[in-house]
Amino acid sequence: MNGVKEQSRQKRLPLKITVLCLLLAMIAGGFWYARPAGLDTLAPGMEPELIDITLTRFYENRQSELRNFQLSSNEPGFDELLVRLEDLRFRRPPTNLILQAIPCLENLPSQPKMLEDGDIEDLFITLAQSGPVDWRYAQLEFSIDEWSYRDFDRGVTLPLNMSQSKEIGQALGRELWDLAQPEQSSLK
Repeated sequence: MNGVKEQSRQKRLPLKITVLCLLLAMIAGGFWYARPAGLDTLAPGMEPELIDITLTRFYENRQSELRNFQLSSNEPGFDELLVRLEDLRFRRPPTNLILQAIPCLENLPSQPKMLEDGDIEDLFITLAQSGPVDWRYAQLEFSIDEWSYRDFDRGVTLPLNMSQSKEIGQALGRELWDLAQPEQSSLK
C-alpha cells in the first residue's frame, strides 16, 4: 500500500513543479509588464510628425470649455513638447492584459471623480506619424486624475498608473491650456 502512495506522490510532483514554474513565470511577467514605461514602450517605433492636443476644462458653474492645438514636427516648440511627453513614466497594470484579450470589459462602471473649479477635465494627446499607406497613431488621455492610453491595434483604452498622477496631469494640462486656442465655449 505504501508503494502505491509513493508512486502517486512521485507522479504528482512533476505536475506541482510545472504549476509552480508557470505561476512564477506569470508573476515575473506581471512585474515586467508593470515596469515604468514611456511612449517608447506604449507606442514602439513611433516617430511622431504631428502632436494634436485637445483639452476640456471644468468650471464651478458646471460648464466646460474646450481648447485644441496642433504642432507639426517643423514648428517651434514641437521637439520640446515631444521630449516632455517622452519623459512621462507610467506603470501598466497587469490587468491590462485581460482588457486586451477581452475589450468589452473596458466599459465596466467606475467611481465618479470629483472636479474642482478650474480642473482640467480631459486632456487628449494624439501623436501621428505618416506611413507608406496610412497614418499611425498613439494616444494618451488624462481624465481628472487618471491616465490611460489607446491601444489602436486592439481597439481598447487601457489604464496607466503614475505616482502623483493628478498633480502631474493637471500641471501639464494647465501648461497646454495656455498654449491652446478656444475652440468651442459654452461659457457666456
